[in-house]
Amino acid sequence: MCPWGKRVELIQGDALDVLDELTGTRTREFDLIFLDANKKQYSTYFTRIMEKELLRVGGVLVVDNTLWKGRVAELYSLSQTERVERNKELQRKGVMSLVAADKYAEAMHAFNQLVRGDARVEVVMLPVRDGLTLIRRIQ
Repeated sequence: MCPWGKRVELIQGDALDVLDELTGTRTREFDLIFLDANKKQYSTYFTRIMEKELLRVGGVLVVDNTLWKGRVAELYSLSQTERVERNKELQRKGVMSLVAADKYAEAMHAFNQLVRGDARVEVVMLPVRDGLTLIRRIQ
């Protein structure tokens, strides 16, 4: 049995509800937070975690799916005009899944840019599978 097992707390639920509960009722800092939730809300989660100081200095936020099946890199290798034309063509063919995936890729890109520009953290993105980002709070 792990001697630190009693110190580990697994918290599951709707991410925004859990964050509200954690910040609204008690002051807590976590050593590790794993985020795998609604991709379009990742920027909101990060902002709330940092503003409410839920992640202690030196703590790590592990974020899943930050490359969104390779779509983030693919999407931003196209110009805006190429993206619009590609999506129009896909819509004409009745293919909506890639168009919808662009929304997630755009949200993940916005999240990646937000984190990258935040001086309170150090960031390492691992290009494995859907992308895994390790964010260490330094201030």
